[in-house]
Amino acid sequence: MVDRVRKPAKHTDTLNFLKDDVGIFASYKDALVFAAALGFSRGKSVEFDKSSEPIPLSVFRGEYDEAFMNILALFEHKDSGYLEPEGEKFDAKIKLFEEYACGGLEIIKNTIIDPGLDAQGELIRLILDEEAKHTIIDDITALGA
Repeated sequence: MVDRVRKPAKHTDTLNFLKDDVGIFASYKDALVFAAALGFSRGKSVEFDKSSEPIPLSVFRGEYDEAFMNILALFEHKDSGYLEPEGEKFDAKIKLFEEYACGGLEIIKNTIIDPGLDAQGELIRLILDEEAKHTIIDDITALGA
């Protein structure tokens, strides 16, 4: 059973920038959760093999972290088996989260860090852009799904 969440080694600098240099996120966990949400929203999931120091899964036991991982798996697979606390589907759920986080980190790196933009301002803009794409029509049509 998976007991850690991997951080993609190729985005170590991005995570350090977000957490330490700019201080946007208090922890790597928070940066990964945000990146996974962004990756999912933009449909960007990136597989990776090389990992930097993983984060113990117990760190993701916050009020929303585990729920977010569960929702991500439900949206992706439409299978409640991914809610189980162990087993192959549990491991696949963690991998799915890691890959969406990697995708989100890639978006952040390519659209904010590489061009040298103001990270705080641009992350706020990213959040506002994502919110603007969501409408009440989305909520209503989701009820029938």
